[in-house]
Amino acid sequence: MHKLLNISIFAVVFITFINALFFFGLGIYHSILAYIGILSGELSHPGVDLVEAMDRFLIGFVFIIFSVGLAKLFLTKYEFLSRYELPWLELKDFHQLKTLLMAAILIALFVAWIPNAPIFDTDGTYTWTEFVFPVSLVLMAFAARLIKDLH
Repeated sequence: MHKLLNISIFAVVFITFINALFFFGLGIYHSILAYIGILSGELSHPGVDLVEAMDRFLIGFVFIIFSVGLAKLFLTKYEFLSRYELPWLELKDFHQLKTLLMAAILIALFVAWIPNAPIFDTDGTYTWTEFVFPVSLVLMAFAARLIKDLH
């Protein structure tokens, strides 16, 4: 049973790491497209395209944090994991991993919302649905703060 649990955790860590590499590749691809658009002068909002590329990098980092965090917490007997010290990822328990993931997800969601922010709306008409996402982000940040303060 213990071996099956280790294999399943290793599979989750590996697949999550592959997901991170995929999103890093998407970030590189969209960055290159944004630079090509900037150099050719075809983009009307080049900063928005670069922010969308940054969003893919941030999602990749969320996957990295999850992958490495799970590996450090549950796969401690493997020597290749003990050789890599990440000072920003010193985890002692699952709650710390959850708190770090919550912060990373909030940042990624905020960056994902920026290109769709009402300030980029050129016609000047706003509907209540455009404000659901930022209000949800504020509520999630408040909930994350409450969870952090409880422990």
